[in-house]
Amino acid sequence: MDLGVLKIKSELSGKKWDAAMKGLAKHGLTKVSVDGENKIVELLG
Repeated sequence: MDLGVLKIKSELSGKKWDAAMKGLAKHGLTKVSVDGENKIVELLG
């Protein structure tokens, strides 16, 4: 999913968004990749 869309749909503040994304990445649940100008969040198994 596009990172920008996910951030809007989550309705989290900037601080809570950062904490959530760092926590998910720390546990190996998500990966953010860049495809040209787009940033995409991938869910990992």
